[in-house]
Amino acid sequence: MTLSPNQRFTYNDLLTIVQQIPTPMFISEVTDAHHITIKESNLAVVKITGYPKQELLKMSPYDLIDKDLLRKASFDQKKISEDTPFMFESIITKKDGSVTPVLFQVIIITLSQNKKYSVTLIHDITDKRNTEVLLEKTHQQLESLFVYNPDLIFMLNKQGDFTNVNPANERILLYTKHEMLLMNYNDIIYEEDLESTNQKFNEVLQNATVQVELRVYNKAGEILTLDITAVPTINDGQVTGVIGVARDITFEKEMAKQLQESEQRYRSIYENNIDAVLSFDLNGCFSYINKATEQLMGYTAKELIGTPFLPHIIPEERKRTAEEYAKVEQGIAVQYETCMLNKQQEFVYLHVTVIPIIVDGKLTGVHCLGKDITEKKKFEEKLNYMAYHDYLTALPNQHYFHHKLKELMETEHSLEPFSIFFLDLDRFKSINDSLGHEYGDKLLKKVAERLQWYTPGNATVFRYGGDEFIVLLQQTTLSKTTEVADQLMTSLSQPYDLEGIDIVTTPSIGISVYPQDAQDSKTLIKKADNAMYHAKRMGKSNYQFYHDSMHSKIQGNIELESLLRKAIKRNEFSLFYQPQIGTKSNQIYGAEALIRWNSHELGMISPAEFIPLAEESGLIVPIGEWVIREACQQVKNWQCANLPLFPVSVNLSIRQFYQSDLIPMIRKIIEETGIEPHYLELEITETMAMEAESATIILQELKNTGVKIAMDDFGTGYSSLNYLKKFPIDHLKIDQSFVKDISYDKDDKDIVSTIIVLAHNLNMLTIAEGVETAEHVAFLKEHKCDVLQGYHFSKPLPPQEFESWLKNWVKSENE
Repeated sequence: MTLSPNQRFTYNDLLTIVQQIPTPMFISEVTDAHHITIKESNLAVVKITGYPKQELLKMSPYDLIDKDLLRKASFDQKKISEDTPFMFESIITKKDGSVTPVLFQVIIITLSQNKKYSVTLIHDITDKRNTEVLLEKTHQQLESLFVYNPDLIFMLNKQGDFTNVNPANERILLYTKHEMLLMNYNDIIYEEDLESTNQKFNEVLQNATVQVELRVYNKAGEILTLDITAVPTINDGQVTGVIGVARDITFEKEMAKQLQESEQRYRSIYENNIDAVLSFDLNGCFSYINKATEQLMGYTAKELIGTPFLPHIIPEERKRTAEEYAKVEQGIAVQYETCMLNKQQEFVYLHVTVIPIIVDGKLTGVHCLGKDITEKKKFEEKLNYMAYHDYLTALPNQHYFHHKLKELMETEHSLEPFSIFFLDLDRFKSINDSLGHEYGDKLLKKVAERLQWYTPGNATVFRYGGDEFIVLLQQTTLSKTTEVADQLMTSLSQPYDLEGIDIVTTPSIGISVYPQDAQDSKTLIKKADNAMYHAKRMGKSNYQFYHDSMHSKIQGNIELESLLRKAIKRNEFSLFYQPQIGTKSNQIYGAEALIRWNSHELGMISPAEFIPLAEESGLIVPIGEWVIREACQQVKNWQCANLPLFPVSVNLSIRQFYQSDLIPMIRKIIEETGIEPHYLELEITETMAMEAESATIILQELKNTGVKIAMDDFGTGYSSLNYLKKFPIDHLKIDQSFVKDISYDKDDKDIVSTIIVLAHNLNMLTIAEGVETAEHVAFLKEHKCDVLQGYHFSKPLPPQEFESWLKNWVKSENE
């Protein structure tokens, strides 16, 4: 019978038919193998799953399958893309959490406009397979044999596509399971092994079991060697694929190769090694030494063979050396640093590796490799001294003070009283401005000498920074503290002879006492600082003990802080730019952006006055953001004007550096201004990097944005070399305090040259600040400093004047 057009089924008729089918059935739209959405289902699906139809139409078929089973199930995903009907057994997790074992029968249909749909029939197979057996036995077998196997287990279809892999594949090959299920084994085979691998694969498809060693690439591009046993997968007597078990033997193969070369290497290590290589017998006596050992120790082999090594170690290191040697006698290799005396009785520092000689499971002797680190030790001692001491006065610096204070408060005698004297020189700025920095430095040296001369033996003097000093007076009383304060006021108020000029500068001293004023270092220092500012407000040239009625320094600057808060809205800030010149090309390398504040009420205000206040009040965060945005916009303006492009550096404050939204803020500014990220350089200080672990993370995130990073004022603070070498830093900036006297000061010459060598060893470039004379330029070029910045080239200039300078510089270089 033929239906007339009026008798054809309507869409609703078709839905009615689907709903009446007793077998659970749903229809899904297939976007790709991973994106399948249920579009229609019958009432039988609602009944078997417990999900209302409205919920089912928002789900994927994968949502119905038990998640743990889905993770382990094998799917030949090409069948979906090839419109091939297929079936598989699984477990449905109902809405109430209960499970039912089922057989999924899937038919893929392609309709108009190449839209794909799948029709899925669900057959309840509870009677066929007991749920508990499926969940327990199958799961346990899979877990033990598949999931937890340390070797790689993989399944391939006949085309060589991965259909399942165990977790060991992710650990060894570094691909996720999802990535591997979209790959063919040919994708990872080493090229030279591809032909033989294909041959072995075909043998397995011919119902053979093969064992083969072959090389593969992991996701990182590394070549691994695998020992693979492959067997055919048999279904109804037909080979349907391959199952393989692979063991990573890369290390074993490498060891075998090393063993083949061991004799040559062994001899080369001894005879040709530039480091000391020697052997001891079980009594700790020399049994063999190479030429480098003779040169290092100053003795001939004849003088040393048969004699004990321990007497050559300095006395204070012998006990530890004996303890380390005892570990080697137990079969443990050790590494450590020690010190010995050579034949000339000179100290020689060594990094030694001591290795037990094991033959047939028995200790027969000891090998020792010794690297001379004497120069390195001297270098580290010099850097350590620089890190903990002020370059100008040779006093312990601020970092040393914090270290000492922490140590003092954490000892078992931590409740013993001590006093902190926070000392600031009155009128120092006017002296410095009128006579020059040279005289200011000489004055600071003489103040440091007097402080050391007139403080008692239980006191330590520190230069805290600028014209600020701290005296730490231990094991003291209130009366003794007062006595020392009177002595300091008297001695420091006497005139200083600076090359025939009598200079008088009096101190203002603030004193806090532990533990009565505070029991933590931060508060104790702050209270001494507040007391010092109170002494200044009391007319200077006096000392004050801290008391709670004192107003803090911040409170004393309420008016200035109020004006500072309005400065951004009033557009009172501007940026000046100071050029940086490359020593090799003599062309502009970059420029540093320096902030200036022209207050409507107070006129020009020095950054030295408002930056500390901005730091304390937190205003440095919005000001710092304005500086970064303004600098980036200026780079864009120069780009639009077809001027040469170069990085512009901006100083980051410690508050900005640890600001949670620093990275998003910088990315946003770069995107909005439209500049390339490498044209922005962010300058940090060594103080920011003291929290090395968190600093490393922040610096790496900054580096990932594409900006450059410089460490400013290097050498005036503290950086652990262990972390400095890990920081992603492009430039070390040598502080101008080191540069200004390099023409005649040997210490400054040594410091600058050391910093340059250190930077280059760490693959960083150096920028010298404060370059003011031709002699400065000649010295820095001679010692291979990379970039120069200072008044010798130009003072900081506003943008228009900087552009004129830039054009003249480029023109002069091209003539």
